[in-house]
Amino acid sequence: MTVKISAQLTRAQREFNGLDYITEALVGQPRGTRYAVVAYEVKRVTDEIDEGVEIPTIQITHIEPVDGVQESRVRDIIAERYQDRTGKSLDGDPTLFDVAPGDGGGEQVPEASGDELLARRAERQAAGQPAFSDGGDPL
Repeated sequence: MTVKISAQLTRAQREFNGLDYITEALVGQPRGTRYAVVAYEVKRVTDEIDEGVEIPTIQITHIEPVDGVQESRVRDIIAERYQDRTGKSLDGDPTLFDVAPGDGGGEQVPEASGDELLARRAERQAAGQPAFSDGGDPL
């Protein structure tokens, strides 16, 4: 099932938008994951007759960013809830140097992420090497 999110807070709800308080920090350091506590309510439920499903849309009604000790607590809660729901851990994605379990035929190294490929390509270009490896695979 899909859930849609309506995140726009109106002017009347401005006092409930804690992100306004950290606008300068968001502009000054736009990268990275940040954490917040949110409250929401169901705004509407759409009946998709062709698909035979109902799709709820939730409206964020209050958001407050957190940092420091509160951020750590929120991260822990997210990780715990995610593991309870999926059975998976959020302890981190494997990197190129981690060994991932294979399908019984030994262990395999996971494929490089897009960021890793771009970093290797930039290193090769900085060293005056072509952007392709000796095997002809693009980096």
